[in-house]
Amino acid sequence: MIEFPGTEQEVRQLERFLTTTEKLSSDPKLEDMRARALAHAERLSNAVNIGFAGEFGAGKSSLANMLAGADILPTGPQHLKLPLVIVAYADTPETTVGWWNKEPKTYSGIALEKAAADEPDFISVGLNTPALKEISLFDLPGSGALDDTYKQTLDLLKFVDCAIWCTNGTSAWRETERHLWAQVPPELRANSLLAVTHADLPPVQSALDRVLARLNKEKEGLFRAVVPIGTPVAVRAMAQEPEPDFDLWENCGGQELAERVLDAASDRRRSDLDAARKDLKNEFLPFLETLKGPEPEPTVSDATSMQSTLESALPPLNNPILEDWLAAIASIYEDLRDSAHIEPAAFLQSCQEIVEDFAERLDQGGEIDPDADWIPAEFEKATDLLLLLQFESGDAPLKDAISILVQLGDNLAWAGSTVAAAQPKTGT
Repeated sequence: MIEFPGTEQEVRQLERFLTTTEKLSSDPKLEDMRARALAHAERLSNAVNIGFAGEFGAGKSSLANMLAGADILPTGPQHLKLPLVIVAYADTPETTVGWWNKEPKTYSGIALEKAAADEPDFISVGLNTPALKEISLFDLPGSGALDDTYKQTLDLLKFVDCAIWCTNGTSAWRETERHLWAQVPPELRANSLLAVTHADLPPVQSALDRVLARLNKEKEGLFRAVVPIGTPVAVRAMAQEPEPDFDLWENCGGQELAERVLDAASDRRRSDLDAARKDLKNEFLPFLETLKGPEPEPTVSDATSMQSTLESALPPLNNPILEDWLAAIASIYEDLRDSAHIEPAAFLQSCQEIVEDFAERLDQGGEIDPDADWIPAEFEKATDLLLLLQFESGDAPLKDAISILVQLGDNLAWAGSTVAAAQPKTGT
């Protein structure tokens, strides 16, 4: 399984830089750094955009449906004229209608026909699919042969990080397609795929070896790979019960295409991460260091006096729910340390059970600051996330789970701390 590199630490550092420098006197150098820091933070916080483009009838919408795992986009001859359609992550299914020059509006559920009637510039469909947290799918309108739609395709390709150009296997990679693709920036071409669609049709299958040999010779400087795909067969393979037909999925090209798409998106994420780390190391973090004045080292007597003053001036803090939380988390870590072969799913399930227990405790009320009434919802959300992580593989879900636990602990540290009652004085 291809795992995306984590970006949480870098995003936190970028946000700290932006917050710290927000009220400083402006100068061109600082404004340039802040603009770059904001761009890095936005790129690393958002999904990688995968664009599907091609001439009319190339099967790009079917391919986008396949990778989204849902039959959302209309395919084949149809009367529903759609603009750019973006399929992205959302907690609940929704359809957003957008324009370049006015406020968007949102419909609940999947409502493409209603959205299209508003004649928008673009439509965004939100699905609760975990994979869409990492990638968003951009289904571009089909283009015709050297007409005005080619310009629209080139304009929309500016919004994507990686692209899949779909060419119909019955007449693969025509001159009109070459003409358009030659105008795409080299950076995008280097991170894009050429998908030869309709590879399941007998006429295409009989000539496929020859076609692929030609396309692989011509792809230099245009695509990172050429992948044949029989989309209807791939969809049928994944719909088999009680489990998908993985042999059929692999033989029809579904496996290779999915892996290459994720690989391209992961490479783009890694490239963005490297660029952010370079700026953080060379400019942003060193600049923050210059803002710190020299701190005199306290003498022993100063330190002793300071500690004594604080102890007498500040009452002790009381936070029972945080203490119980830390004890519960410590027990999980002890189990993890004592067992050399603990299953990731078992660890994640233990985390989920503890979060559920504390979510129920928070619902009873009275243990956190009244202004922190949003925190119980955070525990409920964390319960759902930990459940979803149990269906993923690799080390990334474990790291995500630990990050979730740390964040919940930070919330309780802030919301559950109260000043303890003063101890009664005794004696005369």
